[in-house]
Amino acid sequence: MKTLSVQLSENGYEILLGKDILHKFTSLCKKSSLPKRMFFIIDENVLRIHKKYLQTNLFDEKKDLVCKLPAGEKSKSFKQISELLKVMLENKLGRDTLVVSIGGGVTGDAVGFAASIFMRGIPVVHIPTTLLAAVDSSIGGKTGINFNNTKNSIGSFYQPKFVLIDTTFFSTLPEKEIICGVGEIIKYAFLTGQDFYDSVLAALPLFYQKDFSKTVHLISASINVKTEVVSSDEKETGLRKILNFGHTFAHSFESELHFKIKHGEAVTAGIICALYLSHEKGFITEEQLKKFLYLPKQIPLSATLKKLDKEKLYRVMLSDKKNRDGKIKFVLLKNIGEILLDVEAEKVEVFNAFDRMFKSI
Repeated sequence: MKTLSVQLSENGYEILLGKDILHKFTSLCKKSSLPKRMFFIIDENVLRIHKKYLQTNLFDEKKDLVCKLPAGEKSKSFKQISELLKVMLENKLGRDTLVVSIGGGVTGDAVGFAASIFMRGIPVVHIPTTLLAAVDSSIGGKTGINFNNTKNSIGSFYQPKFVLIDTTFFSTLPEKEIICGVGEIIKYAFLTGQDFYDSVLAALPLFYQKDFSKTVHLISASINVKTEVVSSDEKETGLRKILNFGHTFAHSFESELHFKIKHGEAVTAGIICALYLSHEKGFITEEQLKKFLYLPKQIPLSATLKKLDKEKLYRVMLSDKKNRDGKIKFVLLKNIGEILLDVEAEKVEVFNAFDRMFKSI
C-alpha cells in the first residue's frame, strides 16, 4: 500500500492506494477521529458487482444507512442532489455523520457537492472505483453538478477527509472505463516529462489487460502529479490550471453530446485539439505535432464526434467557467512538461483545430 498526501494550509489529507485495502477503512476513520455514524452513498452498479466484497469489508446493508445512486451523468443534477439531501434530512444526519462516496467521478462529484452544502458542510470520504476517479476527480476537492447542459457549472471546493483507492474495483471495469482513465493519465504524461510520457506509451497494453500490478506505479505517479499541483494551488488561481489541458475542448464535446460520451474519451479528443491549436498558434513545430499526437491517437475515438457542429461547440466554450473578460482561455503546449496558460485564440484557429481532429478520427 502506498500513502500520498495533499498538503494544504488547512484540511490536508492522505490518499491510500493499493490492492485489497478496503478493510483498512475503519482503522483510517479512527486514525482521523472521524464520526462513527456513517452514510454510505454508492453507485448502483458498483453495489451490484461488488456487493460481497463491500459487505465483507465496509458495510452491512441491513444495519447501515446505504443509499444507491443511479449510474451515469444524470446523477450530476439538482434533481439528484435534492433527493440525496432529502434522505439526509429524513435520517437526521448532521455534522456528526460521515458521508462515504463509493463510485466513479459522477458519484464523487455529486456526493461531495451534497456533503459540502448540507448543514453548511459535513465530512466526506471518497472511495473511487474507476481508474478515472482514482487519478483525477477524487483528489483536489472539486465537487459539482451539470446545469443547463453545461459541465460542472455549479459546485464548490470541498476537500475529503481521506481518499481510499482499492485497485480491486478496477478489475471489473469495461474497456471503455479503462480508456476513460487512460485519457487522464495521458494528460499527466504531457504535463510532466519525457520519461513519464514514454512509460505511459509503453504501458498502454497493460492497462487494457487490466494488469494493475504492473501499472500501479503509473497510477501512483499520476496521483502524485495531481497532489503536488493541488497542494500548491488549491483553488485554481494559477498552477492548477495546467490540469485543464484538453478540458476546454472536452467539456464542449460532453455538453453537445448530452454527456453520452465518456469523460476520458472527451479529454483525449480535447488533448488532440489542444495539440492542433498549439501548432496553429506556432508554439510547436510540425515535427513536434506528429510526435505528440502519437500517444493520444492510440486511444480509439467515437465517430460521433465528427458530426458535431463547430459553431455550437464554440458557443459552449464561450460559457466555460475558466474564461475571463468574455475570452476563451486555453491551456496549450510548448513541449512535454512545458505548458502555456490562459492562451487566447482566434475563432478560425479554434475551428481549424476542430477540423483537424475530426479528420483524424
